[in-house]
Amino acid sequence: MGGKGCNSLIRAEKILTYIAYVGAASFMELLREFQYPKSSLLNLLNVMVDCGFLTKSDRNQYSLGIKNYELGCQALHRKNIFEVTKRPMQELSQKSGLVCHLGAIEDCYAIYLDKVEGPDTVPTKKSWIGKKLELHITALGKALLAWKPREEMDYFLNALTLTPHTRNTFTDKKLFWEELQKTRLRGWAIDNEESTYGAVCLSMPVFNMYNRVNYAISLSGDPVVYSGNKIDGYLELLRQCAGQISYGLGYRSESENLRKGN
Repeated sequence: MGGKGCNSLIRAEKILTYIAYVGAASFMELLREFQYPKSSLLNLLNVMVDCGFLTKSDRNQYSLGIKNYELGCQALHRKNIFEVTKRPMQELSQKSGLVCHLGAIEDCYAIYLDKVEGPDTVPTKKSWIGKKLELHITALGKALLAWKPREEMDYFLNALTLTPHTRNTFTDKKLFWEELQKTRLRGWAIDNEESTYGAVCLSMPVFNMYNRVNYAISLSGDPVVYSGNKIDGYLELLRQCAGQISYGLGYRSESENLRKGN
C-alpha cells in the first residue's frame, strides 16, 4: 500500500513522534533507533529541516520546529468540539444501547453539552442539552473534578454545597475528596444512585493536548444494566470513546509517544 512518497511520510511521522518524546536527537541516534538507510535518512532530515518541521542545532541535534506548533494550533482553533465528539459518542451509544452525554464545568456545575441516544436506547426526558447538575452527585462532575490540579480542586470543594439527594449522596467534603482520589486512581467515575434512585452513571475524562481535562463523557442506565460483569464491558466502550476524543483534541499518551518501528 502506497509508494515511496508514502513511506517517506510514514518515516517522517515516526521521527517527529520520537523527537517529541526525547526532546532532541542526533543523526546517529536516529540511525540506530530506526535503522533506515543512511542516505535516505539524511535526505529526509534535510527536507524536514527545510520545511520547518525540524531544526538542527550547532551541536547537530535535531529538535521539533515551530511549524508543528503552527499547524497544530490552526487545526485546533478551526475545529469545533462537536466535530471531534459526535461520531465517537454515536458509536458508544449504539454499541452500549445507553444514553451518552458530553459534559463540562460551568459556574461550579456540570452542564450537558451534548446528548446522544442510539437506536436501541430507551428514550429519556430526564436529561437535555444545557441541563446543569451539581458536581458532587454526578459521575460527569467527579470525572471533571478528579483530574484538576490540587489548587483548582480545593477551590471547587470550598465553593460546593454538598446537598443530599439520596442516602448515597456524598455530603462530607473529606469523604468526597477521597472519592475523587479513588476516581483518579481507577480512571473512571460512578454515580451510584447518588443523584436519584434508579439511575446509575459511569464517566471518563477527556484530555486535551495540554493534558488537561475540560470535558468528560458518560453512560447512563439503571442499576440492573450495570450489574454483574456488565460494567467491565461498558467501561471498555467508554475508554475507547474517551481515547478517540482525546486524540482528536491533540492528546498523546506516553505509549503513543513511544511508538517506534520501520
